[in-house]
Amino acid sequence: MTRCILDKNKDPLGTMLIDFFSGDSDAFLNVWSSTFEISTMLGETMFRGFEKMNDIEQCALKACQGRILDVGAGAGCHSLVLQSWGLDVDAIDISPGCVEVMRSRGVEKSYHRNIMDLKTSRFDTVLMLMNGIGISGTLDGLNLFIQHLDTLLTPSGQLLVDSTDLSGKFLEMGESVYDKEGGYCGETDFVMIYKGLRSDPFSWLYVNFELLQTICSFHGFRCDKLIETDEKHFLTRIYRSIE
Repeated sequence: MTRCILDKNKDPLGTMLIDFFSGDSDAFLNVWSSTFEISTMLGETMFRGFEKMNDIEQCALKACQGRILDVGAGAGCHSLVLQSWGLDVDAIDISPGCVEVMRSRGVEKSYHRNIMDLKTSRFDTVLMLMNGIGISGTLDGLNLFIQHLDTLLTPSGQLLVDSTDLSGKFLEMGESVYDKEGGYCGETDFVMIYKGLRSDPFSWLYVNFELLQTICSFHGFRCDKLIETDEKHFLTRIYRSIE
């Protein structure tokens, strides 16, 4: 098995997870956001089992079928559950440290890959959790990603992905969901920081269900809401619309 070469200066998340897996039970990183207050990500959160996962995660895992692609798999907690159920799952992450941890934990098929670079493999289920639609970065990026689904899914395949609707918070404050430059309220930037290591800023998207449904429909996909929490965190199933 090929071992990922970890550049710690560019991978604070992967470095934190390696430290936690190596015995530092207090390992955590700080997350700076242009939209939210600074928050923390605990190492133990990324190693949780099925019984400690929230309703969104449990619902999504139970809905997985066929050949599965776990995108942004982190420490592999979702992949390991699916694997334990006897399902065929490929786990990918852009963090080499995450991939190293997944392999050490026994995720059988874990790869250092960007989902937008996958063009030759087809999956029955693409799984993207922990506000997984955010990987698209912006609304423009979301349009490109939905188009890319045709290269990822089998004809009857599904994308299971979650997001959080932030629009209500802006409307409650009397603000528009779009700024003067046309930027959407759910488009934000993040920086991860761990023991002095800082990631480059990266874009992340939170989108409301109605807008996601509209974008999917424009590209010929159906978008069904499977579950939603009181905090407006929701899980969707996206699949090719067959007339």
